[in-house]
Amino acid sequence: MERNQLFRLTRLRLAAWYALVMGCILGVSGLGVYHVVAHAYRETIDQGLESVANTLHKSIEPVSQQPEHLQQLAKQLSLELCVTQADCLTQTVVMKNQISEAADSVHYYMRLLDRAGRAIALAGTRLEELPVTSPIKHWRSLKNKSGIDYRQITLALYTHNQLSGYMQVGRSLKDLDQHLAALRLTLLLGWPITMILIAICSWCLAGLAMQPVYSSYHQMEQFTADAAHEFRTPLAAMRSTIDAAFRLSGQQDFKSMSPQATGDILQVLKRQNTRLSQLVGDLLLLARLDQQQQTREYQSCCLNDLISDLVEELAFLAVEAQVKLTPVQTQEKLYVFANEEQLYRLISNLIVNAIQATPKNGSVTVSLEYSERYALIQVQDTGIGIAKEHQSRIFDRFYRVNKDRSRTSGGSGLGLAIAGAIAKAHKGSISVQSQLGIGTTFAVRLPLQQTGV
Repeated sequence: MERNQLFRLTRLRLAAWYALVMGCILGVSGLGVYHVVAHAYRETIDQGLESVANTLHKSIEPVSQQPEHLQQLAKQLSLELCVTQADCLTQTVVMKNQISEAADSVHYYMRLLDRAGRAIALAGTRLEELPVTSPIKHWRSLKNKSGIDYRQITLALYTHNQLSGYMQVGRSLKDLDQHLAALRLTLLLGWPITMILIAICSWCLAGLAMQPVYSSYHQMEQFTADAAHEFRTPLAAMRSTIDAAFRLSGQQDFKSMSPQATGDILQVLKRQNTRLSQLVGDLLLLARLDQQQQTREYQSCCLNDLISDLVEELAFLAVEAQVKLTPVQTQEKLYVFANEEQLYRLISNLIVNAIQATPKNGSVTVSLEYSERYALIQVQDTGIGIAKEHQSRIFDRFYRVNKDRSRTSGGSGLGLAIAGAIAKAHKGSISVQSQLGIGTTFAVRLPLQQTGV
């Protein structure tokens, strides 16, 4: 219960931190997007306003070149409608049409100023709503009494290359403010909704991130339980043997015990002590392999000689089990840069397991060959085979396919785990192929020693 609560709290913290970081990133990104969009809107408005102003300026310029026509032009432009077509200059009509067409969608205005900056003509906005500003600045941002923002551009008018006045063209920014307000509302409403989705995703991602930790913790718990069980077995046997010896000593003196009884007790103690020492040694070896503490002990090793020595040493075990042990090696000498003692343990574990799993009159073949830059060691038997559901777990520590086999063979379930750890420590791999009733083949791939190493 405490373990599950610890993992839930850790998952909750991880999800909260992830959501907090993502929320900050999202907030900053949203703020940046808002400013980029607002800047793009303003740039587009300025470009459109400048285009309208230039078009109007080109329409006014020919008329303003004629002396005294600027006042007449101002008089014509100040009228909302022309009384007759003859009273309107062609340029003025075009200009007024342009203003009216633009004003359909956006509120534009135009003003003509004299050299002193006084308004002499205006269209679109009354002076009391938006007073005339100084024509010195090219661009201006204004606000009327109603709080509506305007953007204005000022262009100079010349007559015979002499300044005769100014033209100011502006437009309201009400549409821009509406778009930006909609964007702000979207961001403000979207942020909490997105945060809820982020929180849900954070919880799921935290669970996925915690899964390897949880699995590792579970494996550690399982490993501790299995190790305790393996230690308990020899210790219980030693304790029961010692208790039996004390019971006998209560009935008679140790000195009066028969040599056979004393020898039997000592043999049991020795056997269990050997089993306990081997278990401790195996666990220490696995710990060193996990921490890769023995790479400095690597040296050049000849796999041909190593396998020949192993087959010769284990031949008596094969004869005792009535199993034929056959080596098949390539004629070429294959060298690897490795810890010879660990390789000896690796191949020895595979051969011993193959002999123990093979019935009488069966065979075990140990082959050595090379493929590209790897040496390939195969241990093939004609034994009982391994079911598919067990093949993915046989390299786990303390895992046994047959739970009763350890009682007869004395194995602890660490042999294949050690073999896999040794292969991995040497940058190699180990795999298994097996069929029930046909046999099993273990294949070990080790990188060959490069020339000159």
